[in-house]
Amino acid sequence: MDSSRFSRRHFLQASLTTAIATGLGGCWPTDRGSQIQFLRQSIPTQLINQFKRQFPQAAGLSFKTITDLQGSFKQLETWHNPPPPPSNPISNLPLIAPAADEPAQLISLGDRWLSQAIQQQLLHPFDPTRFPQWPSLNPRWQLLGQRNAQGIPASTGKLWGIPYRWGTAMMVYTKSNFKNLGWEPKDWSDLWKPELRQRIAIVDDPREVIGLTLKKLGYSYNLTNPNSVSALPPALKELQQQVKFFSTKYYLQSLLNQDVWLAVGWSNEIVPLLKTHSELAAVIPASGTSLWADLWGIPAPTTVIDTTYEWLDFSFRPDSLKQMALFSDGLPVPNTASSSASGSGSLGDRLFANLPLTSLLRVSPALLDRCEFLAPLTPASQADYETLWQTMRTS
Repeated sequence: MDSSRFSRRHFLQASLTTAIATGLGGCWPTDRGSQIQFLRQSIPTQLINQFKRQFPQAAGLSFKTITDLQGSFKQLETWHNPPPPPSNPISNLPLIAPAADEPAQLISLGDRWLSQAIQQQLLHPFDPTRFPQWPSLNPRWQLLGQRNAQGIPASTGKLWGIPYRWGTAMMVYTKSNFKNLGWEPKDWSDLWKPELRQRIAIVDDPREVIGLTLKKLGYSYNLTNPNSVSALPPALKELQQQVKFFSTKYYLQSLLNQDVWLAVGWSNEIVPLLKTHSELAAVIPASGTSLWADLWGIPAPTTVIDTTYEWLDFSFRPDSLKQMALFSDGLPVPNTASSSASGSGSLGDRLFANLPLTSLLRVSPALLDRCEFLAPLTPASQADYETLWQTMRTS
């Protein structure tokens, strides 16, 4: 982007048992071949076809789209812990179950799920020596995929995920409403202006909401002790009064319906609207915002074949990155092989700077240096954020 299996009656189960007994049950597929599963609308078909033409040995490698990243994480869990076969209501013996899909060679995974996937041992680490493009990735993106056994970013950790596209949280608004006000949104602090009371929709996400409030107050999205900021609870209470809707599913619909004047959400969902609705404009707040990334992960257990790394190397070539960026609503991972800027921590990238999407998002390397990936929280910090969120929503 279900419940039908619960409507089966004993008659159908008994019929299935009879079919199996007569040999029809041998039709279950047992080998689906090697597969790469990627997020829908993130990789163009033309690029996959180019890869197969250049690497004939990858003829048996199939590519399958997945609809959402939460489903991707659930798939990893299923591969790691397959469900038990259904029971036979007649003999109380287990039925012959369909053969479970073999784990894919690669699967798209959101950076928010990476830490949990590592902790649950759902992934197999990459071998960086088999991926020649790895040293050319910007160090900031390398650290996103390098984690210790607890899933915490660590330069000495194993390589658990390879990011291939990214985006931001941002504000999107109806231009005419702000033309009448005589100003346009520029930073998170604008959300607290009295003119916007009950005219805002924000994704229903504690880390994003509390994080942007911390950023407005001059702190990091990843502050480990949010209770140390005395100004945070009153700022959250004021924001609660400003917001008309907290909804991850309908925040953009409320903007299009003119129920609100401004919405806060994610660039991959906002960018398509900017392309089709000229009355809208979007901005990444000047003080910085949160970043998200989609990564490649190797499901565990998987025997990694050579063509897996050949695909990774091919897809990280500058021409491939450009094709993916022009096709999808995500930006390519900065790559020093195409970089025109230098300096510690710089995210400047010639490929990045020349993309239409860069102009559409009004993004610059200097601004991105003020942005942050959402880091995993300790259980104690997570509890503090949840308490702040509950207090805010009930105030």
